[in-house]
Amino acid sequence: MSGTIYPKRAWISAAASYAGQAEALVAMVPRLWEQIGALQPQRPADISILGIGASHAAAAAPVYRLRQDGIKASRFLASEWPLDGALSDGMVIFISQSGRSAEVVDLAARAKGENNLAVTNYHPSPLGEVCGQGLNLGNLSDSSVSFVSFTGTMLALGLLADYWAGRNDLARWQDWIGSGMARIMAADDALRDLAGQLIACPSVDFVAPAPSASIAEEAALMFREGPRLMATGMETRQYLHGPMDAAGKAGHVVFGGAREALLIDQLAEQSDRLAYVTGLGGGTPRVPTLLTLELPVPVSEGIGFAIVGSFLAQRLTLHAADLRGIDINEPVFIRLDTKTDRVGASA
Repeated sequence: MSGTIYPKRAWISAAASYAGQAEALVAMVPRLWEQIGALQPQRPADISILGIGASHAAAAAPVYRLRQDGIKASRFLASEWPLDGALSDGMVIFISQSGRSAEVVDLAARAKGENNLAVTNYHPSPLGEVCGQGLNLGNLSDSSVSFVSFTGTMLALGLLADYWAGRNDLARWQDWIGSGMARIMAADDALRDLAGQLIACPSVDFVAPAPSASIAEEAALMFREGPRLMATGMETRQYLHGPMDAAGKAGHVVFGGAREALLIDQLAEQSDRLAYVTGLGGGTPRVPTLLTLELPVPVSEGIGFAIVGSFLAQRLTLHAADLRGIDINEPVFIRLDTKTDRVGASA
């Protein structure tokens, strides 16, 4: 351990992070691809991806893609791995957008695998120090709600999956990002109206299919952190097996395809506070909704749909906070033990 202290980076406003996000991600695509090519990571048979908070949510869609590609992939909260327990024998990817998440850094400091990788936005960082190699999103200025770091993390993992699967179509990612953000901004008035409906609800359920579950998990986290609303994020099939029975006064924002359109039809038996966001090849609900919007990304492209769907969830977050008169950039709590400024500080 070097004993180096890595200070906290300054935040920018959430609105500024959102405004520059699409441009930043488009530029990130070739930069990340170049980093992957320089690392030349060997395709693993078994991979574990560890993160916490938004970093954990960002791993959901990529883990599904890796499994589709024939890699045994698992996602864990860093806090689920005991510091004195056994670590994975396979590759481990440690995610921390700040590079300072205490649980992630502590675990990475114990891991001795040569194939372990860090995925961070900021470099240098404690996580980068202990892993020694990894992918850097570009030291992009971000807000406390981590808009561009979140979508950038999904992008980095998606490109890594492409590399191992032999896919190489960088323009596809850039097109999804650019056209997706354009579609969302064109619907901005409708999204603000939807946000107004949602903030009148006692809680909001966000639902997405497993290939894009990152959207739902992060949307719920953002609604809690930003406009301070009770929210839950859940995968579609899990939602069907009991949790949807509480439908009624809650708002429901459902992302996905034909199965999710059917879910909207079922939810209409108990609620009219429904929004449906689909993509190319998606379905159409039979019932009226507060909003039905098609994004220019195939629903079948789980990570791409999750990135663009997250643009929409972020926009809803900004509108909801503004309508509630809440400064999304002001923290509610002083968090005392979530970040570390050096390796070994938690030991």
